[in-house]
Amino acid sequence: MNTKQSTNPEQFGLRLSSAGAHTSRTIMLPELGMLLSAVNAPEASFKEYASAILNDNCLHKRSTSNRERTLDNLRILYGLDDMNTVFRILKTLWKKDPDSLPLLAFLCASTRDQLLRELPPWVLAKPEGTVIDRLELEKQIAKLHPDRFSPVTLTSTSQNINATWTQAGFLTGRSRKVRIKAQPSPISVTYALLLGFLCGSQGMRLFESEFVSFLDSPKENVMSLAEIASRMGLLRLKRIGDVVEVDFNAILKAAVPEKINV
Repeated sequence: MNTKQSTNPEQFGLRLSSAGAHTSRTIMLPELGMLLSAVNAPEASFKEYASAILNDNCLHKRSTSNRERTLDNLRILYGLDDMNTVFRILKTLWKKDPDSLPLLAFLCASTRDQLLRELPPWVLAKPEGTVIDRLELEKQIAKLHPDRFSPVTLTSTSQNINATWTQAGFLTGRSRKVRIKAQPSPISVTYALLLGFLCGSQGMRLFESEFVSFLDSPKENVMSLAEIASRMGLLRLKRIGDVVEVDFNAILKAAVPEKINV
């Protein structure tokens, strides 16, 4: 296994310029959790995930067309193939701590949905207790992508983004969305740091990557959680003053088949 970095993150399953799925769906956290529980093969292919959804109806969808749409959107968001590095590592970390799935799913989806990755700075800047106004969010989306969305699509997209933020733990409430703080764990911190690594960051810059910023937590808290992750054997962290080294060999060897180069 080659653990040297690449200048092409897309070989690991990231799709940094993808339009994503939020015009029609959220990150579909309940469906992802059910699917991961239903497919137990240690190295499952997309065909096995597809069969679980389409043939076994593990997600309990009422119609074939709904199953097909769900499969398409889950594949856009997550890849659904254990040869896809970012999905395979999500799956490995989820098995270690299923309660971390909301942030793991958000982080993974953000690597494959451009709009989802662009908007966190806007919502994370809101103080706790702030009511998130959907019309204000629509204006932010339109500012990022002028003339891309029709008024109807803009409304549905903002609703889906708000629902995703709620599933991930950044907002609470049903019709009235209120800003809350996310609760990262050593597991989600490991994933965020690793995504930064796959995109070319090293050392202290890992703690300044956009994926770490999505954890909604101060750098020192992230560092403390990374130290816990190091004691758990998920990564190896060395810190001397402002100099930081992070080694991901342990989680990569646990998660990634030898035939995948990382």
